[in-house]
Amino acid sequence: MNARTLAALSLLNELRHAALDTLARKHKHPALLLFYSFIDICASLAEETPAKSNCERFENYLSCYALSSWKTFRPYDLWAARSSLLHAYSPLGDHTDKPNGAQLIFYFVWPETEEQMRTLLLARGYSNFLLVDVSTIKHIAVSSFNGLWMRIENDPEFSKIFQGNAAHLLKDSHYIRLEEELTLLDELAKLREEQTQA
Repeated sequence: MNARTLAALSLLNELRHAALDTLARKHKHPALLLFYSFIDICASLAEETPAKSNCERFENYLSCYALSSWKTFRPYDLWAARSSLLHAYSPLGDHTDKPNGAQLIFYFVWPETEEQMRTLLLARGYSNFLLVDVSTIKHIAVSSFNGLWMRIENDPEFSKIFQGNAAHLLKDSHYIRLEEELTLLDELAKLREEQTQA
């Protein structure tokens, strides 16, 4: 695997871990922000042809890589939920206000129960909403990342696209040095192979 690709996957793995760690600390909504951002970043790196919008890129990525039946909600509903949460820290947003728009999504996570949360939301006057366990969003984020990683490992042409998309990822000195060291190891392996063949 190319050094840039491996460094990018390591960085994505760190983002995944940050979201999981935040959820483990019972910070439900900050974890959701991280999971949705993680999906966004992966979608950007997996893009094969330019999408018309960020929404389309997000939906395409989830449709292609996430292990979900999409019976309860659509990738578009998650895009709308992500946008509302990210831009207003609210379940309500432009996409949920449209006729035939996205479903209104609220969340629960252990030790909350779906029944407790539904009762509280109904008492506050909310209706026609979907209640989603945060672990479902976690599963979608992680399964889509795993699917992306598998495709990178098994599809050399796609791996090159991913590598190109990852060229300008935000990296700290640790990841810059890691990429440099991995590149050096690649070059040494090629030299050794050339010497063996000679």
